[in-house]
Amino acid sequence: MSTIIKYELKELRKLANDQNSCVIEKKVTQNLALQPWCLGNLKESLKKLLDYKIGKFDKEFHGIIMSYKNLRVLQNVGAIRNDNADIHFQVQADYFVFQPCVGATLRGVVNKKSTTHLGILVHRVFNVVIPRPIDEPGNKWIGTSIQEGQEVVFRIVVLDLYGALPYIRGELDESWLEKANEGEDDVETNSSRALPIDISHVDFNKTKPSQEEKHLDEGFTPTVTQDKTKTPKIKDSKVYKKLKKV
Repeated sequence: MSTIIKYELKELRKLANDQNSCVIEKKVTQNLALQPWCLGNLKESLKKLLDYKIGKFDKEFHGIIMSYKNLRVLQNVGAIRNDNADIHFQVQADYFVFQPCVGATLRGVVNKKSTTHLGILVHRVFNVVIPRPIDEPGNKWIGTSIQEGQEVVFRIVVLDLYGALPYIRGELDESWLEKANEGEDDVETNSSRALPIDISHVDFNKTKPSQEEKHLDEGFTPTVTQDKTKTPKIKDSKVYKKLKKV
């Protein structure tokens, strides 16, 4: 992920306490190595080093680091090992890691819909694709009844977290969807029901300001031209002559 999505600690703890979120919280003490030129602002340099790991698969955590909180530097004096220029510091932080697995059940919000697949957004970050089964006609696929912005439950069937972008493919939980369409409350896997997110599409061509609006924004008054074929010139009118005599 090129942009770091910032989570509040309350949101992360809620995800970690949900067994169906595939998010875990883990307090970790580890050694981090810094270059000598990074010692001017020790904590800021450590934060940049950890920020670089966010959104990437980490073998140590067996998942994708979503965020970290409560960063603490446990020692003010660094250590040099084996005559290496790197300086090691012991730090501690609470890590929140996304650890999906094949067969796990997840929730997500539909952010794209087509005749061939659904695009799902999980935890506001991770994209999941749910393709329409090849043997099912488009009008009979249960995904056609789903709207953009609706929250759905699905199962992970294919997973690849080692690439630059994680690839997750799922299939809809049809039993949950049928119960949801019937309006039953027992279809929720959590104690509280999450409200669907309103996702709207914007036609940016229509939202571009007109030439007059641009001038107004810049502090200018737009010039209005008159149609000479319909409106006579003021100088040729009787009103103009009377004003001139006065």
